Amino acid sequence: MADANGKVMEMVREEIARNPGVRTDELFDKAKKLDKSVIGLSVRQFHARYPLQVKRQLAAQRPRRSRPRRKPVADRNGIKAVLLAFAKDVMAAEGKAQVVDVIGGVDKYVDRVVKATGLE
Repeated sequence: MADANGKVMEMVREEIARNPGVRTDELFDKAKKLDKSVIGLSVRQFHARYPLQVKRQLAAQRPRRSRPRRKPVADRNGIKAVLLAFAKDVMAAEGKAQVVDVIGGVDKYVDRVVKATGLE
């Protein structure tokens, strides 16, 4: 942006502030009337030198939104395996006391399920 004209840049800045959807060729026509040295540029060169620079400056001033975090992917097969192991341990327990022991130790199964969900 070494040879950007200050008057043209200010005009482009004001036009974009007034109408963000203004077309580059409209700006180019106004710039030709303001400064004759702009006539030697193509529309593409003009856009790169003036409107693009203004839009970049405006974008840098806007606060950025943070991207939402991705949810961890749960290992469905891992969860299913943990639940099946729990069911097998309950079924293999002989008598009420062993069933209570297996169900009382449910925390170890819960920990394995949490690990399989990727939350830990």
